[in-house]
Amino acid sequence: MRVVIRYMYDLADISCVHMIGIGGIGMSALAHALHDRGVRVTGSDVIESDQVQRLRALGITVHLGHNAANVDGAQLVTHTSAIRRDNCEWEAAAQLGIPVIHRSELLAAFLQGKRAVAVAGTHGKTTTTAMLTTILIDAGMDPTVFLGGISLDLGDNYRLGGSDLVVFEADESDASFRRYRNCWQIVTNVDQDHLDKHANLDNIKQMFAEFMSTGNPEGFLVYGSDIEGLSDMAQCFPGPTRSFGIDDPNAYYRADEIRCTEDFRCLAQIHVGGRRAGTLSLQQPGHHNICNALAAVGMAHSMGVAVEEAVQSLERFTGTERRFQLLYHRDGLRIYDDYAHHPTEVKAALRGARDLLPNARLTVVFQPHLPSRTRLLLDDFATAFGLADTVIINSIYAAREEPIPGFSAETLVERIRSVDADKPVLYFENQDELLEHVWANLADQELVMVMGAGDIYRVGHTIANRLAQEDG
Repeated sequence: MRVVIRYMYDLADISCVHMIGIGGIGMSALAHALHDRGVRVTGSDVIESDQVQRLRALGITVHLGHNAANVDGAQLVTHTSAIRRDNCEWEAAAQLGIPVIHRSELLAAFLQGKRAVAVAGTHGKTTTTAMLTTILIDAGMDPTVFLGGISLDLGDNYRLGGSDLVVFEADESDASFRRYRNCWQIVTNVDQDHLDKHANLDNIKQMFAEFMSTGNPEGFLVYGSDIEGLSDMAQCFPGPTRSFGIDDPNAYYRADEIRCTEDFRCLAQIHVGGRRAGTLSLQQPGHHNICNALAAVGMAHSMGVAVEEAVQSLERFTGTERRFQLLYHRDGLRIYDDYAHHPTEVKAALRGARDLLPNARLTVVFQPHLPSRTRLLLDDFATAFGLADTVIINSIYAAREEPIPGFSAETLVERIRSVDADKPVLYFENQDELLEHVWANLADQELVMVMGAGDIYRVGHTIANRLAQEDG
């Protein structure tokens, strides 16, 4: 079977695609989708990740390391924003006359002729997309889904549906989400991030306004009206809009009476159009997750799903990997893993932890993500850990960036100490040494939050696995 792709390029009869950076969370979902459609997929990446192993289990060839020969036989080459133009595979494809496109162009090609829902926003995209997916599956709408994380309900970051409905995350980090046209849209929030590319919040707001202007005039925009200025930006959407929020008393979808229960669920009363519409019960704590749920319920309702049915679906929603994911619990100790890598996300996750266990000793293990983000948001990071009792900082996970000379995570440690001199703040350059420190002091812990978008997750998972083995 061949897939016909037409978007920006005349790409017909594509039977083999090579993907540079195939192990990325967005790329791996696209690779799976191409494979499902009978396209021969090859790819390359620099590490043997869980995603690489998932793809290999499907029969997809993945090369470790980049080599010009890897593109042999490909009719199309696609890449992530992390891949530079001087990459040897990109260069080889160009010399051979093979079209090279960004992954967003490939995803846009999948959307042609489909009913599409784009989930955008600086924070909350993955959880909101996963929540909406759960609701739509229960409603019998059978969507195809592209996720920026692993859904614990799906066990994957991709789902092949049987209808023409596609739900996907629209990534703002490189502004590529403006390629996704004629979609129904969710915009969870807008915040300053990726300042190395976008420079300031005004530019980011302009970018989101441009994205919203590309929406489907026959669809809906569901947006977070608690965010200053987002209601004005929503006027760029060419069709009807509906707002959601906690703080905005005029939000169309609103939640109040938020509380956590003794069995670690988060409850809230839902109001739609000013009328009470039921009780939301989530396994995921935090006001930010209530907002994510409001966005998902709002979009599903706008698509014809009854609010009561949407709320009922979310009662069984188990979450996504690395989003307030409970790794281990026993009496007196709970260990969570969270993807939070931005000051706003850190604050939201810690607030959720305090809502859950207000009197527990809270230790945060944090790995900064990207030198540029850490430096540009340094003052915000310095105040983000106020709800923690102890903070343990690992070295910066550079990912696609080069280190900044003279700048390291120790700068962040010093800044946190300057804000709160009484708070214990520890620094470990070596992650294994950090892990062993946490393990050795576990008897004094009650609530441990491991946070960051890099490889810090291994600390929480390793400790949880050791504890599980001890428990037998």
